[in-house]
Amino acid sequence: MSMDKRLKTGGLALRAACRRELGTFLNVTVGTLLICLCIAALIEPYQFASTGVTGVGLITNYLWGISPVWVLTGGNALLLAWGWKALSPRFALWTLYNTLLTSLALPLFEMFRYPLISNTILAALFGGVVGGLGMGILFREGASSGGMDVAAAVAKKRWGVDVGSASFFVNVGILVLSFVAVDFERILMGAFSLYVESVVIDWVIKSFDRRTQVMVISGKPDEIVRFIMDSLERTATLVAAKGAYRRAPMEMVMVILTRRQAVELKRFVRSIDPAAFLILSDVSEVVGEGFKKWEA
Repeated sequence: MSMDKRLKTGGLALRAACRRELGTFLNVTVGTLLICLCIAALIEPYQFASTGVTGVGLITNYLWGISPVWVLTGGNALLLAWGWKALSPRFALWTLYNTLLTSLALPLFEMFRYPLISNTILAALFGGVVGGLGMGILFREGASSGGMDVAAAVAKKRWGVDVGSASFFVNVGILVLSFVAVDFERILMGAFSLYVESVVIDWVIKSFDRRTQVMVISGKPDEIVRFIMDSLERTATLVAAKGAYRRAPMEMVMVILTRRQAVELKRFVRSIDPAAFLILSDVSEVVGEGFKKWEA
């Protein structure tokens, strides 16, 4: 390969990486701001308990009126300094950015007064939804809010242990410690909010990449493929198949589509071959050309 071609290829790769990281920057910023809003508007005013470094910061806030930003910033900075060499550079840098943005955004959000929700269960529910959206966006981008995520990643890298159970017991210990600052009801509401948050995180991670896999068995595969390529602007895979009853060879069309495109394909197949057999199934993630890019 000539020098000019190598430079051109390298330039294209660099521009693609810059575009990808710009999207990550915007998403990590939005996710971090949502988490800060959740803490300031939906956790602190109701004195809900939490876990991890955030939980410790909230305890200091409820006892002495100190903003949790000091514990969050200091704790995450210490954890990053301790495990910097064990973390991947990308994970460490985006977590550092999250920590720095939190140190600026959380005090800003705390300056405002927010309308209180009289029903604490509803407040905990909203807190879990908003916090889960923020955390889910961070996880999708390969970043984190620090705290136990950093400790778990470092311990697994250095000692080769899965610290999931250890993290669980540490978080339970922080919830129990919250008894010195809040009553049992606030701890239960905090636990409920954390449960909702975990459900929303899972939904965010899966839903944004959700697609529909369509498999079509028809006597008119060429027309179906032409519709997929020309009208839906997708490609498809032809799979050699054989009917179990007649043993007749046939071609099955397999394609990954959005839900809207899957409905369009279903209508088209019905219009040209009412005897066709369709199988539609949800796919949580698709990685490859035309869909989500492979992450380094």
